[in-house]
Amino acid sequence: MRNSFWVIAILVFTACSNYDYQGEGKDVPTAGKVNIWADFADSLMLTQMKDVFESKYPKADIRFTFASETDILKAVNEGICRICILHRDFFEQEKEALENRNFKVRSVKFAKSSIALVANRNASADAISESELKALLAARTGSSQKKLCFDRKGGNNYMFFYRRFQLDNHAQPNVISLSGPHAVMDWVASHPEFIGFVGVNTIADKTDTLALHYQRKVKILQVNTDSTGLSYPFQSQIYTRQYPFIQDVYIHDLQGYSGLGSGFAAWICSQPGQILVKKSGLLPCFDAGRTVEVDTE
Repeated sequence: MRNSFWVIAILVFTACSNYDYQGEGKDVPTAGKVNIWADFADSLMLTQMKDVFESKYPKADIRFTFASETDILKAVNEGICRICILHRDFFEQEKEALENRNFKVRSVKFAKSSIALVANRNASADAISESELKALLAARTGSSQKKLCFDRKGGNNYMFFYRRFQLDNHAQPNVISLSGPHAVMDWVASHPEFIGFVGVNTIADKTDTLALHYQRKVKILQVNTDSTGLSYPFQSQIYTRQYPFIQDVYIHDLQGYSGLGSGFAAWICSQPGQILVKKSGLLPCFDAGRTVEVDTE
């Protein structure tokens, strides 16, 4: 049912340049103010999307609060956050709890992302296996020479691996938490014993000067699995599902009316938004592709 709603929303949004009705709030799909909570991993992509959207709809004012997954869910439960972008769908029990409180949850998957593992440029290893990574995350002592750093404990990347490997979310002597993805890469660039975890958007955009700067500072590790072998966290390996650490990216609208949040969500799923998704290194879910005409005469 939610997918049907978003298909209709996308068609309506792409057919109209503006809306002349007022929603239940003070915002409408192309005008007003809205605060959207999102993970740090997508900050480069979302900032570009905001700029493009607001240039087309100058009466729109989109503001982002970048936070950890844990903090975003806390804000949702407290009613502070009504629009959020997470690297997963709500769990069934989370949806039920929200709907029992009369929140109308509308969610759409608009991209696939990946978690990249980065190492110091002088590190001898160019790859790491899933089993090695699990052992490092599960280590109860600090005896291992290798250490790990995340952009905040309780963040998307941190929670992904503890859920994937079914590990206790407890303090680890060889795992540290930093203030964001750029802090992770700065730390790894100056600490050869560390492996860092960042969203692929932070390093994959070939036209963003900040992403290019960090590509030169760190080494991106391949991940080795028994089923797929060695792979990098980039679009081709996301598409073929060779890379093991892939996440679906959702925008969740809890506003309950057709406001700026739902307008921005529909725009993300339209061709301009999906082009920016692809440019940012993620894999779009509504890729329009290209039409090529060949003259045979």
